[in-house]
Amino acid sequence: MVLRLILFTFIVINFAQSQTPKSLSISEAIELALKRNPLIVAAKKRIEVAQGRRVVAKSLANPSIAIVPIGTTTDNPILLEQVFEFPFKRYLRTKIAESEIDAAIYDYRTVELDVTFDVKIAYLDLQAAVAILRLTEEAFELARTFNDLAQKQHEIGTVPFVHVVRTEIESRRVEQELEQAKTEVIAKQIALNLALGREPSTPVLPADELSYRPLRISLEELKELALKNRPEVLVAQSQLLAQRFAFKFAQSQKLPDFFLLVRFGESERAIRINSPRFGIGITLPLLDFGSIKGEIQTAKAQVAEREALLEQTKRVVMAEVEIAAKKLAASQKIVEAYQQKIVPKAEDLLKRVKASYAEGGSTLLEVLDAQQTWRMARKELVQAIANYNKALSELERAIGEVGQMGNGQISSRQMKSGQVFSSATKNHQTAR
Repeated sequence: MVLRLILFTFIVINFAQSQTPKSLSISEAIELALKRNPLIVAAKKRIEVAQGRRVVAKSLANPSIAIVPIGTTTDNPILLEQVFEFPFKRYLRTKIAESEIDAAIYDYRTVELDVTFDVKIAYLDLQAAVAILRLTEEAFELARTFNDLAQKQHEIGTVPFVHVVRTEIESRRVEQELEQAKTEVIAKQIALNLALGREPSTPVLPADELSYRPLRISLEELKELALKNRPEVLVAQSQLLAQRFAFKFAQSQKLPDFFLLVRFGESERAIRINSPRFGIGITLPLLDFGSIKGEIQTAKAQVAEREALLEQTKRVVMAEVEIAAKKLAASQKIVEAYQQKIVPKAEDLLKRVKASYAEGGSTLLEVLDAQQTWRMARKELVQAIANYNKALSELERAIGEVGQMGNGQISSRQMKSGQVFSSATKNHQTAR
């Protein structure tokens, strides 16, 4: 009986722990996603494929052997052939493969940035949903308190019954907002779990608070940094380099290859000897019927194509950086407008109306309207801060950097590379 009780208690504790949301910091979430996401695994395999091609490119041609029965049964020569290509060809082929490895590595970096960005956005959405839920819980408690106060005042005859009804309606309305806020948190938890590659129903909460840290940016330095860091640009550069080596390799086909022939066997029509007989051969690329010339023309056109694609990639990157920088600047203005003007004025309005209502100078509708204005202003501030951090994440993605968005900061590596971002304040202003 005691053993059953212990076992039952153990099961209950484990179930409760499994249902308790685990708090994750943004860095922990990113690390988890980079381990689980299938796109990361596929990108790693592409690097292995490119490395295998380099092994092939560096290798000598394999020898071939043939048994050629000709004429009588005593005439069974064995032919062994080994091709020795011009050394410069193998060098070029190896350089092509190495450039393709670089492109695969930079492609992996692109996937890593995309996965990281998706996790950041999902994490920020969950942060905002949790912050709004807390604000709605506070508003609900305030609405219930105001409803209780109206009932007590009605009982002593200081306010009419309509005040009780109106405050009760407001309390019910905020209660519905609370339910919606809870549902929104669940939806954002599912979205974050999907980005992490986990079971969607896994309980999770953000360990980092949604915060705002204004930053000053230098657009020109950001663009310069993006051209150095963006993996898409580096991929295009590696592909262009590989194609240039491919063009040189196509030109090298004009150089002859040599091959060695070794013949083992005897022939009734030849002098009988026991030692093998050797032969040397050479290809004649000068007698080209058009294949080598066509390969050269194709490779040259592909070089021009890669140059155009690289230029277009750079233009797209520059445009993305500029757009992201403008979004960041605009979202920063919105946050500061809410922090410095809208929210303080809404709080002051609520205080004034409540004080006036206590003295009989304001109506109940004015109080409820002031409460609603104050509540919406705080929620909109939370969303504005979340949008600011999303814009910062977009800018980080645009310049090819991975930052720590949990506290509104960017990576220390980026801060050291030219100081393109500088803090406008040392104090974090956290939305609670």
